[in-house]
Amino acid sequence: MVQSLGDLITDKKPLSSWADFAQDPFGFVDGINLTFRGYDFNIFHDDAGIRKVTLWFALGCLALWAILGFDSTPLQFVHVLTDGLPGLILGQKSLGDLLAIYNAFYGKEMHYSAFVIYMLLYWGVSRNWSNVGISKTKNVVYSFAVMFLAISVFEFFWMYSYAAFQAQPWVVTWQMPQLRILLQNTMFLLAGSLGMLYALIDSYILKDKEIVGRNWIYSGFRSWKLWTLIGWGIYFALLWIYYPWSIHQFSLVLENGQVWVSSRMFPQTLYTVDLNPADGFNAGIWFYQPNNLIHGLNTLVKVIWAAVAYQAFRVRKP
Repeated sequence: MVQSLGDLITDKKPLSSWADFAQDPFGFVDGINLTFRGYDFNIFHDDAGIRKVTLWFALGCLALWAILGFDSTPLQFVHVLTDGLPGLILGQKSLGDLLAIYNAFYGKEMHYSAFVIYMLLYWGVSRNWSNVGISKTKNVVYSFAVMFLAISVFEFFWMYSYAAFQAQPWVVTWQMPQLRILLQNTMFLLAGSLGMLYALIDSYILKDKEIVGRNWIYSGFRSWKLWTLIGWGIYFALLWIYYPWSIHQFSLVLENGQVWVSSRMFPQTLYTVDLNPADGFNAGIWFYQPNNLIHGLNTLVKVIWAAVAYQAFRVRKP
């Protein structure tokens, strides 16, 4: 006999309609029985376990970051595995070729710093929500919402600033292939914003459609710490845009004969430049310019803005 969706819920009566699910979506997910041979695959109700994994993952990335270099990236290993290892197995590449591939992607794509910052943000937010009794799936969803919101705000700031100050408008063009990244960040922004709005509504205690109390409140917006962090975040973002220190400017001849020159404003360690703006293909070619001070400023802005998200959505009992 085929079980209904409601029959998969433990310690709950079978659902009679989607309205029942809407009344307690988190309890619904918490109660799904996904046990197979003694192992429970429903990891969402184990917020403490997920919190522990994210902390260890963040610390592991921090160690690799310290060992492998300030501008190192996890995808250096991915490219070695996908681009180099098959050739080594087939005798077409040497260990030296694999090392060259690894070094070629230094400073390119997502850095270890991002994994450290956002995993620690998740861990801190989840721990704070847990302290006021928000647990299981609800804790996981709300914590991820804060993390997604922080990621999207920084990424949109970076994309629109890079497009404006480095004369690369394709970065914010809502057409493929860049459309995929813009949609991803938009989904992060919507998911984060809606998650925090839902959490705010969820905090109210109702009795006969009348608000009689609060389960928790956002305490960060009343804290001087939040507004101090916002001030520092804006200051260092502007410092990055109006960069006062020396940089290595370089130029490229585009396929249309025009010369693109990197701007002093909003400098980067990795420039992605569209060499043929007329072809309508919204993607660029990487040009790596090592500069630990610029990368450090990039990382500092990301850290402060993640701290803003943490402080803004801290909760406490009323």
